Amino acid sequence: MLESVYEKRGDPLENPANSMSDVELLDYIQSNSGIHVSEKEAMKHAAVYSCIYVLSSSLAQLPLNVMRKQGNKIEVATDHAAYDLLSHSPNSWQTSYDWREGEQSHVSGWGNAFTKIRRNKKGELAELYPSFPWATSLLKNGNRYVYSTYDEDFGYEAVQPEDMIHIRALGVAGIDWRMGKSPIRQHAETIGLGLAAQRYGSKFFESGGRATGLVTPKGALNKEAWGLLKSAWKAAKNTFRDTGGEILLPSELNYQAMTIPPEEAQFIDSRKMTRSEVAGIFNVPAHMINDLDKATFSNISEQAIQFVRHTMMPWVVKWEQELNRKLFTAAERRAGYYVKFNLAGLLRGTAKDRAEFYNKAITDGWMDRNEVRALEDLNPRDGLSELLISVNAVPASQIGNQQENPSE
Repeated sequence: MLESVYEKRGDPLENPANSMSDVELLDYIQSNSGIHVSEKEAMKHAAVYSCIYVLSSSLAQLPLNVMRKQGNKIEVATDHAAYDLLSHSPNSWQTSYDWREGEQSHVSGWGNAFTKIRRNKKGELAELYPSFPWATSLLKNGNRYVYSTYDEDFGYEAVQPEDMIHIRALGVAGIDWRMGKSPIRQHAETIGLGLAAQRYGSKFFESGGRATGLVTPKGALNKEAWGLLKSAWKAAKNTFRDTGGEILLPSELNYQAMTIPPEEAQFIDSRKMTRSEVAGIFNVPAHMINDLDKATFSNISEQAIQFVRHTMMPWVVKWEQELNRKLFTAAERRAGYYVKFNLAGLLRGTAKDRAEFYNKAITDGWMDRNEVRALEDLNPRDGLSELLISVNAVPASQIGNQQENPSE
């Protein structure tokens, strides 16, 4: 009998025995703020959406190639079936960018990203087809595990682990270590507070904000007069909301202006705080989700480097290792095949920064001028493929061949 890994934990969302209606009813965590927090609901929070978009788009835009190392020579392995799938079109519906953006958004929000590896009759790679994390479970059949997936095109499928690319977020101890844990579920309280502040702000302004004034009659009112007063005030408020301007009221009324107490206006500060905390959850620099309160031109440049090193690099390593072990056989890995993301795209600086970098690379002798031209999408030129050295920036082959000065 197939046993769900999540069935032992008692998580109804991942139990394939539940119907879709059961999942819809239980697909959230009740936070102390009173907000139902689910991955789909959390995506309505601007900071959560921004963080997931930054991570997904950053990984998707990186050049991804299949490489082969033979001896001291490394070249792009365009002859391998994985090359076209990873670099251009993993399936008939998506580009490489679309596929990676979608899968990174799944692992960032839901904690797991799944892609089925489809092969032809010869066992060769034919297609990489994504599977939704909310429709995929890890089941145990005796001593062997299998992924159970569902989509409208193929229905229910049982996928062997070697045919499933599985990118995981940080998981938890115990039986769950085979699956990633949703960051949104782990931080439901923080995100719930943000959603609560967002909802409060919407209702606050939808109702015209807190009462800004107190209208009192100068004399006693009977029931009929009180009804007329309420109708007149409601009509006046609607007119003001639509067109602005002054509100005209019947005579014999007193008006006393009221202000919003500062402690009741702190939801704005709460939203700023939550935005910063959400950025911390996803390890995204605050300025990258338009939180510029503490940003300066000097530290933004350094934070961009830190983003590549400490935010994107771990994800890149996860992707590379999982793709390498699932797309290539042991024999292919021994033959030198591997997958490589190029992070240079995220570190690409201004024209001045690149010029200084290239100058040092050329004069220090570890990059030739045609290699620089290739990085700038320029065609090679004759005579520029020889390495220079930093002494006098001359070709290395000329060192030791200069004629001695006869006068010495």
